[in-house]
Amino acid sequence: MSVRRRRLTLFAIAAILLVGLFALYHYQTQYVPVPDPSQPLDNSQLGQVSAVLSTNRIEGRDAVRFVRPTGGVGRPKIYKVQPTVYSDVEPGFGDVDVSNFEQPSRDDIARRRQHINYESNDQISSWSKELQRMGMGFASELTDSTGSAIARPPKRILIHFDLKGAPPKVSYINRIMFLAKSLGATGVLMEYEDMAPFSGRLSNIAAGNAYTKDQIKEILKAAKDNNLNVIPLVQTFGHLEFALKIKDFKHLREVPDSPQALCPSLNESLTLVEDLITQTMELHEGTEITHLHIGCDEVFQMGECPRCRNTPRDDLFISHVLAVAQIVRRRWPGVRPIIWDDMLRHIDVHVLRESGLGKVVDPMVWVYAPDVYRFVSPQIFEKYAAVFSTAWTAPAFKGAHGETLVVPPARKHLENTVRWLSVMAAEGPRFEHGFSGIVLTGWQRYDHFAVLCELLPSAVPVMALCLAICSKGRVDKEALEAVNTALTCPETSVANGDRYQRQWIDLNSDPNLYSAFSRCLFPGHQFFKLIQRLEMAHSEATTFLETTKVTRAWMTDYNIRRNYSAPLRIDELMGDSSHILASLTSVARSAPNAMEEIFDDYTISEWVEQKVYPMIKQVEDLEESAKQMREVNVWPKRPLPKLKDLFRFGIPRANPALTQN
Repeated sequence: MSVRRRRLTLFAIAAILLVGLFALYHYQTQYVPVPDPSQPLDNSQLGQVSAVLSTNRIEGRDAVRFVRPTGGVGRPKIYKVQPTVYSDVEPGFGDVDVSNFEQPSRDDIARRRQHINYESNDQISSWSKELQRMGMGFASELTDSTGSAIARPPKRILIHFDLKGAPPKVSYINRIMFLAKSLGATGVLMEYEDMAPFSGRLSNIAAGNAYTKDQIKEILKAAKDNNLNVIPLVQTFGHLEFALKIKDFKHLREVPDSPQALCPSLNESLTLVEDLITQTMELHEGTEITHLHIGCDEVFQMGECPRCRNTPRDDLFISHVLAVAQIVRRRWPGVRPIIWDDMLRHIDVHVLRESGLGKVVDPMVWVYAPDVYRFVSPQIFEKYAAVFSTAWTAPAFKGAHGETLVVPPARKHLENTVRWLSVMAAEGPRFEHGFSGIVLTGWQRYDHFAVLCELLPSAVPVMALCLAICSKGRVDKEALEAVNTALTCPETSVANGDRYQRQWIDLNSDPNLYSAFSRCLFPGHQFFKLIQRLEMAHSEATTFLETTKVTRAWMTDYNIRRNYSAPLRIDELMGDSSHILASLTSVARSAPNAMEEIFDDYTISEWVEQKVYPMIKQVEDLEESAKQMREVNVWPKRPLPKLKDLFRFGIPRANPALTQN
């Protein structure tokens, strides 16, 4: 009996130990159900794993079992767990030691976090160096020491269409709107000027190639289809050349000989302004218009006519703006007028506040130089914030750095945009409602009488970059890649396979972005490539003419006027003329094909006449002069007759018989 009892006792003790070990096993081992063992764990399941480890205070290496419910059939499936990889192992009952999985201690976590910070700082430093390499070091100011953007992107991002005197075809505007939307644009600022189909007493203002009402509807439909808000712009004070140049309204000029600005003291001036606004707003019926830009910038001629002479200029300006704003408020109560800010910058804050201007208009602050604060100081923003509850800002993507340029200088425009974002981050909190938005302006002429500057297709790459920067609030790889995609640029392979390492922007060696975007297929890419050809041909021709007529001594104006030079030298100097003339002529002949999908024949003809023809004419005239000089084979002895026209400068005439007529 004693032996049997002893055996039973030992068996009971063993059973108790087994039960205890089993309980301890299940205490140490937790089960996290996973719906699909063939897939990696999602964030929720990873959270459960973390909770299991935390609950059991498991640190170091241990075994953790992940079991998929089997409904009591078969054996559970065991999953091997590593810090970043989750994969299946063979089914089995026992624990599988996951030797590669380690739950770090607090010290481990701290060390790893520090390592991540170092790694992040290294990445930031690397990107800063990349920006420097690209010639965009100025973009670093949009991020803090951690690489985070210093401000959110603007509430609204608009593209300005300046249409005066050279209207792009509606189909092209539609394509640009689609592209702009893809890069973050929220609206468009439409400045029609003489391209609006004015009628009635305003019919003589409309250009012969102005848009029709149906074409305006197409443009507005494209804006709606792309979810772009429309803000019309109507000049109402200065820059009214398109209206004041004609006989019908010449009597409204502030200065009789200049159509730049109207006289604000004439009642008929407000009648003209109201008609311009009314017909423009009627063109936009059916379109939700929340703002109307009424211009009022660069009113150079004010307070000069007899009616205005005795009134302070500031009073003239403020009273006219208030009168125009009242027209808008009376006719379209839900529409908020916007004005350019430059005429406000010097006006005392007390005068502005007492005028009530801040209640009826919002200023749009424009500066196109990289150093925004040089033209609009923090004190001016402080003044504006004391008068206006909000403001708009306006950098430029073209038409700001040279009246006759054919392609925008990318660095200046990008730096201007970046600096504006930085200024907006700093000055926005001053205003009760912050900044309302940013408008990327793109001027086509400096004023109504000026020749064309950069046309829209030549500025598409810069516009795209400015848009991407604004919509991201910073310059990063994502922004640059968005531009690359939107402009349909080909991929560039690199040795290490990292597409972000490709050097497709370098403002130092490629200031006009020809190398970066000449292979892209954006709207107007053919014209963009034509511009590159024009600049190369123009550069060659300029060097040729400078060398031939100024630097060298045998085909100067003096030689040509006197028909007096050495044939050998003429042949030497004119050796490249045929090649240069052929290059220029080729550009002129290629222009219609590159531009016909974008502009009408009038604009194509004007552009060629302004940008290509003058240089062709100079080379052709020089060739004709060389031909005439080459025909001479007998030359007079010195001294040659004096030039008769020099007499007006007091050049003495020693011998009238030797004077050249």
